[in-house]
Amino acid sequence: MASQQGHLEIARLLLEAGAAIGQADEEGVTPLLAACHNGHLEVAKLLSSYGASRAATPFGTPEEAANRKGHADLAAWLVASRGWTPLAHLESLTAARATSLLRSGASLHEGEPTPLQRAAGGEGEAAAPIRRAAAPWSPASHSLFPAAARERAALLVLSLYEIHERHHLDSAGNTNGIAARDFVACVLRFAVTRETE
Repeated sequence: MASQQGHLEIARLLLEAGAAIGQADEEGVTPLLAACHNGHLEVAKLLSSYGASRAATPFGTPEEAANRKGHADLAAWLVASRGWTPLAHLESLTAARATSLLRSGASLHEGEPTPLQRAAGGEGEAAAPIRRAAAPWSPASHSLFPAAARERAALLVLSLYEIHERHHLDSAGNTNGIAARDFVACVLRFAVTRETE
């Protein structure tokens, strides 16, 4: 009903609470099809950012529904966004949702255009964390990496700390004038990647 009536904030709250994005009603109408049939562009964008299927239903595809009902702007957006992954939907993502997608392993390089390509010149709250996540690992970007990469970083920090303790570095933690924390950050930026296995 939220999709059919164009209630964007209600749809957002339902999706944040885990509503089934592809659940069709008894006639086979999905939320995305309902939004497209009624010309609710912002709701369609939101549903798409959660990965709503654009596959055909008994009433055709969402794109066909938008065209059939004369919603040219919505139909054009559906065509333009065909290759987007959920992370590429910058206009619909909050910074918190972008961060959640990044932490769960969303790729910066999949889709056409990729989320990183869209964020490169993009404004809005979701573009900044995507750009930060594309940079090499650092303490400032640690929270934007997937769990496996964050675990690897923590393990490497502990390992490097043990090496530091064994070699009895000076009281400032220096080795040849390099502070231990700078050494750790320098090593980790090359050792920790988003795709860490």
